[in-house]
Amino acid sequence: MLEMFKGLIINLLFILILILLINMLLWNKHKTFRYSIQQIYWFIIAAVQIILCLLFSVPTGDGFLYDLRFIPFLLGGFYGGKRVTFSLAIFLLLIRFFIGGDGFWVTLFSTTSAAIIIIILIPHYFKKSFHMKIVIVTIFSFCYSIVGYLVPSFIFGFHDFKAFVIYSVMLTASTFFVSYLLEILREKYILHLEAMKLEKMEIVSHLAASISHEVRNPLTAVIGFLQLIAENTKTTEDNKAYAKYAIEEATRASEIINDYLTFAKPHPEEECKMSIEQEIKKSIDILRPLLLKQNVETNVSFQHTGLIKGDPHKFHQVLLNIIKNSIEAMPNGGSVLINTSEENRNIYISIADTGHGMSAEHVARLGEPYFSLKGQKGTGLGMMVVYKIVESMNGSVEVESEYQTGTTITLIFPKIP
Repeated sequence: MLEMFKGLIINLLFILILILLINMLLWNKHKTFRYSIQQIYWFIIAAVQIILCLLFSVPTGDGFLYDLRFIPFLLGGFYGGKRVTFSLAIFLLLIRFFIGGDGFWVTLFSTTSAAIIIIILIPHYFKKSFHMKIVIVTIFSFCYSIVGYLVPSFIFGFHDFKAFVIYSVMLTASTFFVSYLLEILREKYILHLEAMKLEKMEIVSHLAASISHEVRNPLTAVIGFLQLIAENTKTTEDNKAYAKYAIEEATRASEIINDYLTFAKPHPEEECKMSIEQEIKKSIDILRPLLLKQNVETNVSFQHTGLIKGDPHKFHQVLLNIIKNSIEAMPNGGSVLINTSEENRNIYISIADTGHGMSAEHVARLGEPYFSLKGQKGTGLGMMVVYKIVESMNGSVEVESEYQTGTTITLIFPKIP
């Protein structure tokens, strides 16, 4: 029994060392990695942990091995994704097959079952709270240890209950400790990214404060005189066309300045109770020409009864920015679904499109200053304005996107009692 305890402790030591390696490679950088690169890192590190656990496993003499290989398989699957789960399952089964013994069949059943469950739970796992995630993986490990005892007991007559108790306690406790440490490191990394984003936002805020009416007023005068030139009957057709182009570019420059000025005054100026239905319908009416041009259909469903509080003008700007982005993401046509709902004293406004979608790394950078997927046409200010205004209204923004499938942006606001 003491030999088994020592072997499992060594397994735990190797796992902890490689967890710190994950922190160094993935979560201690001043940049984000592409999701595919993260998956490769997760697979390699989890695979190395599995190999080390099997090398220092404790044999029972009946072809069965006790080790903590399930921990890197479990955590690698949850944090690496479905592809990593499938790859680790194949990798683990191949290694266990070459080792031999009746324990392979137990591994085949338990690993396959665990992989299916992990793949089902992955979409819901990261929506859970910090403590709930720890509880999920800890209970998962405990159930795995029970299956690892019951299956050989019924099929192969394996009844070493003392060994099972030691293994079950060590596996469950180790999973709790490792997952707790892993989640702390991950939270630290997320906070670091948020701090970097806030720092960039602060820089833009200071820049916005420096852009005053001395910049906007001359631009307004330029647009006014250009309009006079375009409307003058003595102006030639060529000059009218040039004036039109100049007005469009000057207007675009004015809109960019207005986006900057949003950060100089980030809080709502005229707070009042707003009707979400009216603002959404107004936004769709304004964007109707663009919808027709892009051959995009809109479907609206209102399933809420409450009101929200904020500046109607700025809330209108939020809706316009998001819906316009959705339309522009579908150059070959598509549909935009706008749905409202009410839950837990919050009102949810969901705007979904069937556009080209975004990768995980693009979603992570959404809202950063000057980050845009529109090439030279985009300034990266639109979504930054959205985040800032929603935050000033005590709300939050959630983004779900799948490449070549579409994007769903959900605005969450507190309901006015």
